[in-house]
Amino acid sequence: MTANMIKPFVLYTINMFRDMFNFTPSYGKAYIVKDLELHKWEISAVVGIMGGLEGIFVIRLKRTLAFKLLNESKMVGSNSSEITNMITGMVGEFANIICGNALNLIKDLGKIDVTVPFTIQGTNHTIVWPAKGDIIAIPFNTPHGEFELQININA
Repeated sequence: MTANMIKPFVLYTINMFRDMFNFTPSYGKAYIVKDLELHKWEISAVVGIMGGLEGIFVIRLKRTLAFKLLNESKMVGSNSSEITNMITGMVGEFANIICGNALNLIKDLGKIDVTVPFTIQGTNHTIVWPAKGDIIAIPFNTPHGEFELQININA
Protein backbone atom coordinates (compact mmCIF):
# COMPACT_ATOMS: atom_id res chain seq x y z
CA MET A 1 0.00 0.00 0.00
CA THR A 2 1.46 3.34 -1.05
CA ALA A 3 0.94 6.91 0.14
CA ASN A 4 -0.85 7.58 -3.17
CA MET A 5 -3.41 4.96 -2.17
CA ILE A 6 -3.97 6.56 1.25
CA LYS A 7 -4.33 10.16 0.08
CA PRO A 8 -7.75 9.71 -1.60
CA PHE A 9 -9.20 8.30 1.64
CA VAL A 10 -7.94 11.33 3.58
CA LEU A 11 -9.22 13.73 0.90
CA TYR A 12 -12.72 12.26 0.81
CA THR A 13 -12.93 12.03 4.60
CA ILE A 14 -12.22 15.76 4.84
CA ASN A 15 -14.64 16.54 2.00
CA MET A 16 -17.44 14.47 3.51
CA PHE A 17 -17.22 16.09 6.95
CA ARG A 18 -16.94 19.56 5.42
CA ASP A 19 -19.94 18.99 3.15
CA MET A 20 -22.15 17.18 5.67
CA PHE A 21 -21.27 18.93 8.94
CA ASN A 22 -19.69 22.23 7.88
CA PHE A 23 -16.33 21.64 9.60
CA THR A 24 -13.00 20.33 8.42
CA PRO A 25 -11.46 17.55 10.51
CA SER A 26 -7.73 17.71 11.06
CA TYR A 27 -5.64 14.60 10.64
CA GLY A 28 -2.45 13.31 12.18
CA LYS A 29 0.42 11.17 11.06
CA ALA A 30 -0.43 7.75 9.66
CA TYR A 31 0.89 4.76 11.59
CA ILE A 32 0.89 0.97 11.40
CA VAL A 33 -1.56 -0.73 13.76
CA LYS A 34 0.34 -3.25 15.87
CA ASP A 35 -2.12 -4.42 18.52
CA LEU A 36 -5.54 -5.29 17.15
CA GLU A 37 -6.98 -6.20 20.55
CA LEU A 38 -6.36 -2.90 22.35
CA HIS A 39 -8.39 -0.03 20.95
CA LYS A 40 -10.68 2.68 22.25
CA TRP A 41 -13.29 2.61 19.47
CA GLU A 42 -16.91 1.68 20.15
CA ILE A 43 -18.19 1.74 16.56
CA SER A 44 -16.53 0.51 13.39
CA ALA A 45 -17.99 0.57 9.88
CA VAL A 46 -16.28 -1.89 7.54
CA VAL A 47 -16.17 -2.06 3.73
CA GLY A 48 -14.55 -4.99 1.96
CA ILE A 49 -12.62 -4.30 -1.24
CA MET A 50 -12.23 -6.89 -4.04
CA GLY A 51 -10.88 -7.08 -7.57
CA GLY A 52 -7.85 -5.12 -8.76
CA LEU A 53 -7.34 -4.24 -5.08
CA GLU A 54 -8.21 -6.42 -2.13
CA GLY A 55 -8.57 -5.46 1.49
CA ILE A 56 -10.67 -3.66 4.06
CA PHE A 57 -11.51 -0.02 4.78
CA VAL A 58 -12.76 0.90 8.28
CA ILE A 59 -13.88 4.12 9.94
CA ARG A 60 -13.76 3.88 13.76
CA LEU A 61 -15.15 6.24 16.38
CA LYS A 62 -16.59 6.50 19.86
CA ARG A 63 -20.33 6.47 20.45
CA THR A 64 -20.26 10.02 21.86
CA LEU A 65 -18.93 11.38 18.56
CA ALA A 66 -21.46 9.36 16.57
CA PHE A 67 -24.28 10.71 18.75
CA LYS A 68 -23.05 14.32 18.30
CA LEU A 69 -22.84 13.85 14.52
CA LEU A 70 -26.33 12.36 14.49
CA ASN A 71 -27.57 15.46 16.34
CA GLU A 72 -25.69 17.72 13.89
CA SER A 73 -27.47 15.99 11.03
CA LYS A 74 -30.81 16.90 12.66
CA MET A 75 -31.88 13.28 12.75
CA VAL A 76 -33.87 12.49 15.89
CA GLY A 77 -34.68 9.10 17.35
CA SER A 78 -37.49 8.53 19.80
CA ASN A 79 -35.80 5.77 21.86
CA SER A 80 -32.38 4.21 22.41
CA SER A 81 -32.99 1.35 19.96
CA GLU A 82 -33.99 3.74 17.20
CA ILE A 83 -30.97 5.99 17.93
CA THR A 84 -28.64 2.97 17.80
CA ASN A 85 -30.10 1.96 14.43
CA MET A 86 -29.72 5.49 13.09
CA ILE A 87 -26.09 5.64 14.26
CA THR A 88 -25.42 2.25 12.64
CA GLY A 89 -26.79 3.48 9.32
CA MET A 90 -25.06 6.85 9.51
CA VAL A 91 -21.59 5.45 10.26
CA GLY A 92 -22.02 2.74 7.61
CA GLU A 93 -22.90 5.46 5.10
CA PHE A 94 -19.75 7.40 6.11
CA ALA A 95 -17.67 4.33 5.22
CA ASN A 96 -19.54 3.87 1.95
CA ILE A 97 -19.11 7.51 0.87
CA ILE A 98 -15.42 7.74 1.79
CA CYS A 99 -14.39 4.36 0.39
CA GLY A 100 -16.41 4.59 -2.82
CA ASN A 101 -15.15 8.05 -3.70
CA ALA A 102 -11.54 7.29 -2.73
CA LEU A 103 -11.43 4.14 -4.84
CA ASN A 104 -12.66 6.11 -7.85
CA LEU A 105 -9.42 8.14 -7.64
CA ILE A 106 -7.19 5.07 -7.58
CA LYS A 107 -6.76 4.25 -11.28
CA ASP A 108 -5.10 1.56 -13.37
CA LEU A 109 -5.92 -1.32 -11.06
CA GLY A 110 -8.69 -2.94 -13.04
CA LYS A 111 -12.22 -3.52 -11.82
CA ILE A 112 -12.75 -2.88 -8.12
CA ASP A 113 -15.85 -3.95 -6.21
CA VAL A 114 -16.85 -3.17 -2.63
CA THR A 115 -19.13 -4.89 -0.16
CA VAL A 116 -22.11 -3.27 1.47
CA PRO A 117 -20.77 -1.61 4.64
CA PHE A 118 -21.50 -3.27 7.93
CA THR A 119 -21.22 -1.68 11.34
CA ILE A 120 -19.95 -3.26 14.55
CA GLN A 121 -20.70 -1.68 17.92
CA GLY A 122 -19.45 -2.37 21.44
CA THR A 123 -16.30 -1.99 23.46
CA ASN A 124 -13.38 -4.20 22.47
CA HIS A 125 -15.09 -5.46 19.32
CA THR A 126 -12.83 -7.16 16.82
CA ILE A 127 -12.38 -7.02 13.07
CA VAL A 128 -10.96 -9.91 11.08
CA TRP A 129 -8.25 -8.36 8.94
CA PRO A 130 -6.55 -9.92 5.90
CA ALA A 131 -3.38 -11.79 6.84
CA LYS A 132 -1.46 -10.00 4.08
CA GLY A 133 -0.14 -6.44 4.42
CA ASP A 134 -0.06 -3.78 7.11
CA ILE A 135 -3.06 -2.04 8.62
CA ILE A 136 -2.51 1.71 8.21
CA ALA A 137 -4.33 4.02 10.62
CA ILE A 138 -4.94 7.74 10.08
CA PRO A 139 -6.16 9.61 13.17
CA PHE A 140 -8.57 12.53 12.77
CA ASN A 141 -9.89 15.14 15.16
CA THR A 142 -13.09 17.18 14.98
CA PRO A 143 -14.67 19.84 17.21
CA HIS A 144 -16.79 16.98 18.62
CA GLY A 145 -14.14 14.30 19.14
CA GLU A 146 -11.72 12.00 17.39
CA PHE A 147 -12.05 9.14 14.93
CA GLU A 148 -9.74 7.01 12.84
CA LEU A 149 -9.54 5.44 9.42
CA GLN A 150 -7.88 2.04 9.18
CA ILE A 151 -6.97 0.63 5.79
CA ASN A 152 -5.47 -2.63 4.59
CA ILE A 153 -5.24 -2.74 0.79
CA ASN A 154 -3.17 -5.06 -1.33
CA ALA A 155 -2.85 -4.80 -5.12
